[in-house]
Amino acid sequence: MTALNPWITCLQSGILIRHLDLHYPDQSSKVDFQRIMETVESVQDIRQAKHFLADPSNWIPLSVFRELVKACELASGDKDFTYHAALAYYETVNPETPTLLETIVVLLNNVEMVFRSVNDWASAYTNYLHLQSFAHPHESHTVHILSHYLPPVEPQFGNLRLVQGNFEGIAKLDRSVHSVTCEELYSQLRLETLVNEFGDAYVITSTKDRINVVRRSTGEVAITGRSILLTEVATPIKQDHPTLAERPEERIIIKPKDNGTLSLWTIPEPSRAHKTHRPGENATWSAVQIERGGTLTHGGLSTTVKAGTIFNAPYTHYRLRWTLRPSPAHDTPVTGTAALLTDRMAFAQVLFSHLKNLQTTHRHTLTMLLRNVELVQENIQLKQELSAQQDTGGIVGKSVPLQELLALIHTIAPSDTTVLITGETGTGKELAARLIHQLSRRKERRFVAVNCGALPETLLESELFGHEKGSFTGAVAQKKGKFELAEGGTLFLDEIGDISPAVQVKLLRVLQEREFQRVGGTSDLKANVRLIAATHRDLTSLMEQDLFRSDLFYRLNVIQLYVPALRERADDIPQLALHFAQSFAHKMDKPIAGLTPEALQLCLTYKWPGNIRELENVMERAVTLAPEERKWITPDLLPPILRSAAQPAPSLDLAEFVDRIDWDTMLQSLKTCGSLTGLLHDLEWAITRRAVAEYAGNKSRAAKILGRTYRWLRKLESEMLASNPVSDTSSSQPQDNHS
Repeated sequence: MTALNPWITCLQSGILIRHLDLHYPDQSSKVDFQRIMETVESVQDIRQAKHFLADPSNWIPLSVFRELVKACELASGDKDFTYHAALAYYETVNPETPTLLETIVVLLNNVEMVFRSVNDWASAYTNYLHLQSFAHPHESHTVHILSHYLPPVEPQFGNLRLVQGNFEGIAKLDRSVHSVTCEELYSQLRLETLVNEFGDAYVITSTKDRINVVRRSTGEVAITGRSILLTEVATPIKQDHPTLAERPEERIIIKPKDNGTLSLWTIPEPSRAHKTHRPGENATWSAVQIERGGTLTHGGLSTTVKAGTIFNAPYTHYRLRWTLRPSPAHDTPVTGTAALLTDRMAFAQVLFSHLKNLQTTHRHTLTMLLRNVELVQENIQLKQELSAQQDTGGIVGKSVPLQELLALIHTIAPSDTTVLITGETGTGKELAARLIHQLSRRKERRFVAVNCGALPETLLESELFGHEKGSFTGAVAQKKGKFELAEGGTLFLDEIGDISPAVQVKLLRVLQEREFQRVGGTSDLKANVRLIAATHRDLTSLMEQDLFRSDLFYRLNVIQLYVPALRERADDIPQLALHFAQSFAHKMDKPIAGLTPEALQLCLTYKWPGNIRELENVMERAVTLAPEERKWITPDLLPPILRSAAQPAPSLDLAEFVDRIDWDTMLQSLKTCGSLTGLLHDLEWAITRRAVAEYAGNKSRAAKILGRTYRWLRKLESEMLASNPVSDTSSSQPQDNHS
């Protein structure tokens, strides 16, 4: 557990519950401890919440503890409840069942030595609080304690008062101590945090370095303060404080210097309070000092803030003082007292090490238990999200082409029919395949996806069908293929047009016989899977070139789904852009609400050759580049290619287009083509080649856009090749996209 997930031992929550039960029994019976536990999802399922919170061997998230503090304050009407609870606890320590810390305190029986180990208390009972102690050479019966809450935890009033009460209560366990006082010199508590604990009853106003806490209802100034600068000052410490030097550096709030001093933050002397510090002088820290104190009240709770109190310090500085009981006249010093204390201190360190190891083990165990609870809840949430998306499978849009696609998916999903999904790269073919699986009777089994274009032939065969041990170099063990892993479920083969002829033969056998063999195997294995294939290539054209088996094509092409390109469903662009923008804004914790009309118009004008994947990347780029305070995606956050696409398109007036052609050039073209009919035929071929190129080599799509059939396009292609047998086919023939 790290400081990002702050936890505290239930020893402290038990202190509060015990005090509430003893002194406010009626109010305690009305506190809803189960609700307090349920403020954090990971501990919602813990029953008998009060018993759990009172067991000192348990741990709880700090947020649960803070809810308990609030409930105790409200039930008792005492804002200092935590302080009084801590004092009462140590006044009634049960000598028969002391905690390990109480045992150590009694064993040492020396306040200063007890507080040398103060950092061990913090690490044993919290994972977010660092404590450090030291003593001045000229001060007797006095120890200074620094308390620092690690980010992102900010201390609250009740937490600080509990710490203060623990210091005083632990010191009083020393039988030789008569009285104890713990004074707070300055506090890490922020003034804003304290004011916010009283709801919206007060508001803080500031002018230059003056700060006022004002009651909203009356406008009365309750407290006044001013901004001050704390400065670092080297402070001498006792040299017989060995634990400071022994502490791991990451657990020390202030590292001691070699000359036996600590650089403490202190209040500047009045003569230096308003001086400007030059570079190179002592560092400064901005804090708030109360000039005129007052009382904050709300809902039966109140606290008095005294003049001189300092808030917003880098850590809290306590000064603990005590007086000793008079020693009986007949007592004589014990020989070897120093050695005895040293031995006791060493023994105490062993006990502290045992305590920390025990607590660490318990925290790890509790973390695993709670993680299991979280995993169960995440599983439930994911199932709910899947159920909520069952109609669309995460496919966003309401355009007519998309609705037709979704309707067809809903129709074919319940069957086990093989499906071939076609469409350009980046249109969401895998999303369509996943939706088919999600709506099918196989939805409780696995959906396994394989990108056939990303693997070479040898690896693809092993990936699909698995292999036996020793079947090839590197096959050190038997491996199950995707067909076995998808048993009872759905196997999605993406980029099916890229598989080799050898793999095509094996795949055809699986579709025909529903059986296959592992690479290097001899036994047949059953394939109980539903097969869905996808490609962005024109399989019909590949068949004509003998690059794809026709019998495999007809096995795959039982039902064909065409996923429209983004430019064919332009009505969905606003909804998709907003969806991606808000999704990335949530991940990056930015306040992006959407796109400005100008930015959206650029998106609508652009043709999106990369389809939805390109739109998603553009939105991610825009959100990433957006300043932290930016709420809307503006044109300057979009790529230059989108902005250039918004330039006015050239005129579509064909007469004007023809007039711009030089007449001599026109005559030369007519002479070359033989006649106007020949020229028009060549122009038809040029436009056809352009359409095929625009649709990434997909001749079927190009023919459809031109209002022609695929057969017509292939016939035109053959005629042009026949009439230009020696021409450079790389520039005249439409090429199928093999990428």
